[in-house]
Amino acid sequence: MRLGLIGSTGHWQSYAPALDQITGLELVAVASTGPEESTGAFDHAPGLTIDTRRYDDALRMLETERLDLVQVCGRADRIPAWTLRCLERGLPVIAEKPLAMDLTTLEDLYKTAQANQAPLVPMHTMRGVPELASVHRVVRAGAVGDPLLSFSQKSYKWGRTRPASWRSRDTFPGIAPWAGIHAFDWLHWILGDVFTSVSGHEGTTAHPDFPACASQASYVLTMRNGGVASVTLDYLRPETAPTHGDERVRIAGTLGVVELALADRKVTLTTAQEPPRTLSPDPQLDLFTRFARSLQGEGPPPLTLHEACRITEIALKAQLAADTQQAIPLTDSPYHTP
Repeated sequence: MRLGLIGSTGHWQSYAPALDQITGLELVAVASTGPEESTGAFDHAPGLTIDTRRYDDALRMLETERLDLVQVCGRADRIPAWTLRCLERGLPVIAEKPLAMDLTTLEDLYKTAQANQAPLVPMHTMRGVPELASVHRVVRAGAVGDPLLSFSQKSYKWGRTRPASWRSRDTFPGIAPWAGIHAFDWLHWILGDVFTSVSGHEGTTAHPDFPACASQASYVLTMRNGGVASVTLDYLRPETAPTHGDERVRIAGTLGVVELALADRKVTLTTAQEPPRTLSPDPQLDLFTRFARSLQGEGPPPLTLHEACRITEIALKAQLAADTQQAIPLTDSPYHTP
């Protein structure tokens, strides 16, 4: 399997575990997504050999190389265009999130992937977290009954600074499609496509010099069964905290409650029939390996095209809700998967 990399921004080394999992996976070519990147960033890329070719122009790589799979990991505004160019050629793509910066571009990607039968998977890598997988298992098994209320948190350290591209919505999509998309993804994965509307509020109080990215944000999603799912996002985690991130999930239903504190690697289930007990994690294959195996006919992809676009749509509409201070409907979606 011949792999090409476009971009060295973000989680671009996520393909590394697959090199040991997929027989014959070969890194044949790498390219930058734009002038802000250099092919020198690939000097220590996993799987790099003397035969791996480097391109300053990713389009030339696509026109020259015979590829079986492309990974796109560039600045947020670069991702959609390069993903589209791959899909137009019928190439399978795994791309950094979000897939698109706006709903129109998302629809273009969806239609192009369908027309060319080109598999497309976003890098929703938290589906590979064993503790989240155990939450998914017990909720889907009915252990908490009908889920009616959930709380999801993603809190991160800001660090010394952030890229200049985070200052403008021309180059940064907002906190909801950037950090929040992982929470919207795990809610969709665990609860299903049950959301009917989203509202949101956010502010840049802690980092006003980066107006495109909120330092604190909160969203509320209504559900078909009358339930409510809330999501909070922030870049307020103190630098002295033991981990970079603090992700938490609580799902309460008619029969019980399951809670996850990921920084502590702890999942607890409490039901009417039994007191709190700690759940063991469910080991998961990494997202890239699952995608690559699906291309070889070894199981389904980690996300379907409908799922990938639906979750991206929810994240984009959550950002729109916060920007406009209006509740945005999530029904009547071309990507809805009952």
